[in-house]
Amino acid sequence: MKSSRILFLLVFSIKLSFSQFEYGLKGGLNFDSSGDILVVTDQFEKKGTLDGKSGYHLGVYAEVDFLILYLRPELQFTKVITQYENQSINTSRVELPVSIGLKLMGPISLFLGPTAFFSISQDSNELTIDKIQNNTSLGLHMGARLKLGPIGVDLRYEKGLSPMESKLLSQAGVPVGGQINTQPNQFTIGLSFKIN
Repeated sequence: MKSSRILFLLVFSIKLSFSQFEYGLKGGLNFDSSGDILVVTDQFEKKGTLDGKSGYHLGVYAEVDFLILYLRPELQFTKVITQYENQSINTSRVELPVSIGLKLMGPISLFLGPTAFFSISQDSNELTIDKIQNNTSLGLHMGARLKLGPIGVDLRYEKGLSPMESKLLSQAGVPVGGQINTQPNQFTIGLSFKIN
């Protein structure tokens, strides 16, 4: 009798825990306003700010619910484009945000958490850039999510806490010195689709 109750409770708790787990696909647009640049030649030294343009992200997520809270790790590929004096700088990275969310009313929730950024590549049409010196960075993110059935829409702000710097080697074929910092500082609009 006692063992059947324990078995029933075990089966019930396993069923309950799996019903609170979901996973799916996600993607969206990034509006990055990150970075600054320093160009040094024999004649001058020029500091500037990289102009943000849009980018995108694609990835997967998993979510575990705990009453009014949830834990949501994500893994995504992100590509952002910034500009300096009509020269595009393309940055590709892998991001690992882990959100702790609070369900407010119905389909609306707020979330925040840490983000790990792993830079993959950085290139430009006229600038020759050395590899990124600090290709990993930690950051924070916060935002709001609206969940309508299997579809979720979120708006978030992400900020890297440490620089992601690379050396500038040449500009339009002319050797120069300096550096570029593409520390993440972005707003994102995301769309997710629950698979299970």
